[in-house]
Amino acid sequence: MNAEKDLYAVLGVPRNATQDQIKKAYRDLARKHHPDMNQGDKKSEEKFKEIQHAYETLSDPEKKKTYDMFGTSNFGGQRTGGGSYRQYSRGFPDIDEIFKDIFSQGGGAYGMGGAGGGFGDIFDFGKVRQQPRRPKNIQHTVTLDFETAVKGGEKELLLKSPEGRSKKITVKIPGGVKTGSKVRLPGKGEQMNSVAGDLILEIKVLSHPVFRRENDDIYIDVPLTVYEAALGTLIDVPTIESPVKLTIPPGVGSGTKMRLREKGVKNPKTGKRGDQFVVVQIAMPEESSEHMKKLMDEIKEKYPYDPRKKLLQYL
Repeated sequence: MNAEKDLYAVLGVPRNATQDQIKKAYRDLARKHHPDMNQGDKKSEEKFKEIQHAYETLSDPEKKKTYDMFGTSNFGGQRTGGGSYRQYSRGFPDIDEIFKDIFSQGGGAYGMGGAGGGFGDIFDFGKVRQQPRRPKNIQHTVTLDFETAVKGGEKELLLKSPEGRSKKITVKIPGGVKTGSKVRLPGKGEQMNSVAGDLILEIKVLSHPVFRRENDDIYIDVPLTVYEAALGTLIDVPTIESPVKLTIPPGVGSGTKMRLREKGVKNPKTGKRGDQFVVVQIAMPEESSEHMKKLMDEIKEKYPYDPRKKLLQYL
């Protein structure tokens, strides 16, 4: 059998250590090597057993006196501190119980006598005490059409709980959300007794046939005939609210952007609305005739111009 380790050395205290010093050393070492803090670490487990045994011997005045006299804790063929070793057969003592045992002995710098909170408050055991499981937040991806994302509205969802149960709920979508936005709905997550987690919606917005969004601005391509672009005109332009009249000036070119102020998306944070931009696209006739070609030739001869003139310097 291996020689018993020096119990003072196990706790890292001198042989003339006071009970307060012994308690403090044990407190620090027990927290460091407790199995709950070192899952699966056999070395820490053995170290914890040594620390527990050393403290149970040296914290008892009679056992300490006998140990100091004979240099062993194997009194009469039995180890002292049998309480802790009996506990090992059914699992390690809870770390809160360890410190509770210390304080129940009373006195010293770490005693429970006098003012102050409980031992959990003194040593911040919240870091090691296992807390009751809190209800989980539920994350759910929501696909919205363009108009609902811009204006907001209600959406019916079918949610599945972590236990596999399904339920239908109706949620309110704030206006101005976009793909990647997250909407948190407190109390709509996992239910546990009277407490509930949150429902976190991750937004995905479908594309629109004519509108496209850039930040809080909306863009729309509007085709014009050649003669509308040349002569100017008044046209109806759709917006997310209702159609508006837009004056097209004569001679407008393809790609020209025209602004409709505050016809874009209302920012959910600032409350300010973006703009809508009308992008002019000149469209050629789908069909042409010999007469149309003749007219175009006449225009070309009477009003010649080179729209690529600026590009010639780069050729």
